[in-house]
Amino acid sequence: MAGREGIFDQALSNGLAAIVAFEWPGKESDRNRRVLSASALLQVIEKHIPATDGIVLVPDQHPMPQIPQGDSDSLFQAPRLSSHTRIDVSTLQNGIEASQAARHGRGVGGLQHRHIEALLALDGHRSLGVMGEEQQDRIQQTAQREDAASQKRAAEYLERIGEEEAARRAENVANPYAYHPKHNPDGHDLDTCPVCGHETFCVEGLDPVFGQVVYGQCLVCTYTRTPGAAEDEAFTKHLRSIMDDG
Repeated sequence: MAGREGIFDQALSNGLAAIVAFEWPGKESDRNRRVLSASALLQVIEKHIPATDGIVLVPDQHPMPQIPQGDSDSLFQAPRLSSHTRIDVSTLQNGIEASQAARHGRGVGGLQHRHIEALLALDGHRSLGVMGEEQQDRIQQTAQREDAASQKRAAEYLERIGEEEAARRAENVANPYAYHPKHNPDGHDLDTCPVCGHETFCVEGLDPVFGQVVYGQCLVCTYTRTPGAAEDEAFTKHLRSIMDDG
């Protein structure tokens, strides 16, 4: 991604400035009212709350309950609002040094995933929330693009093999994930494929939020619906049901 170092620096500076201004009003800027650099803002934070092993925990005076999170990316996984905000000073300072080295021609850029994770962790603070919303939007858009592409590939494949061949294959399909009380208690019956219309969609699971839309792969046309796409469709159905009830 071109300019990723600049984006990192700007996002970090904005995030730290918002946190400092919220926790210690006026300390985010110098005597000339210019916002301090990210490094200087980290020093302000450490001055007020000493770091332990490079980590500062900024307590929330009015904490909200934690929101349970899944193991994978989810459209509905908002930033955790808990009893504190975790600021990994050491990792963020290292990220600043790496990004500045690249921006000033002293290297090719050393930003790593840990730097981005430390940046996103700031979003749990009450003064922020924008990064989490943008992340959710990206996840949703990616799920929609991938699902549209999968449907297109499946439709093209279905056209190549023809309806008769598709029907023949549908008659001979065996469900590899069929339910069995002992050997496969988490199994499911085959579902109807939204692309080819045959009852040949091999279900691997249900969307993790509403538990209404299945994900898996069709054993005839090969259409694949990911957990993210299932979640997106479930959310859309939920909104429609609310509108219908209204």
